[in-house]
Amino acid sequence: MKKDREKKSGKVLGSYQRVGTKFVPPLLQTLKVDYISWTSQTMPELVWWDVLVDKGSHRFAAAAAEEIAKYFREKGAQDHWWAFVSDYSHISDENASELRAHLSEISVLPQMVASLSDFVYLYPSCPISKLFDSPPTRLIDPNYLLRFETRLEELEDKRSRSGVLVQAQAIYMAFISGRLHVKADLALADFPEVENYPSTEKSIEVGASVCAAVNMLASELPKYPDDSWVQYFWRRSLELHPLDFGHLERK
Repeated sequence: MKKDREKKSGKVLGSYQRVGTKFVPPLLQTLKVDYISWTSQTMPELVWWDVLVDKGSHRFAAAAAEEIAKYFREKGAQDHWWAFVSDYSHISDENASELRAHLSEISVLPQMVASLSDFVYLYPSCPISKLFDSPPTRLIDPNYLLRFETRLEELEDKRSRSGVLVQAQAIYMAFISGRLHVKADLALADFPEVENYPSTEKSIEVGASVCAAVNMLASELPKYPDDSWVQYFWRRSLELHPLDFGHLERK
């Protein structure tokens, strides 16, 4: 049994290059990419996709990603990936209005706004709020806060199914926008297989490449100390759920 697992792992990582304790996928072997913390920075940048999945579905999140990518491709706005929350801090009021009109015309905006509302209530200064005609205002739902924190805990594992599928939204947008192209013999060429992650050997291989590719995309984000959305996200999260050090005082 152990030999079978080793053989399977070897096949999945066969095209990877080992650098110290890490395995570098073919996509990144010819590129110089800074590794960015998933939990500290990239996860908060992509968390809104998990919110869409939670309140909607994977299918709806993919449909929203596709339409947003199409809009920016037609606008020729190739200076951002438009998958990360911080990207929307750079969108002009005019483009935000046009994007809302586009998403409304194809009946995507109403469900998107409904799905993101509770999240934006928690983080009112989130740049994604530019997708709303007007900022939502109401009291925070404690039940949603608990649900959000529970899902965030799972999302902290970038190799979990939730983590990989959230990252897959960014890669899907990169494909649709025309900014990402891969060779036919690379794992990402079988990108649709990620839907089955981690049930098949091929999906595990594709999932690993998705994680590596997202790290490449995230290298264009502001450095952590300068990423205003990420700094706000963690500061606001602490306000919503202050740390309890009472157990230390009792010892």
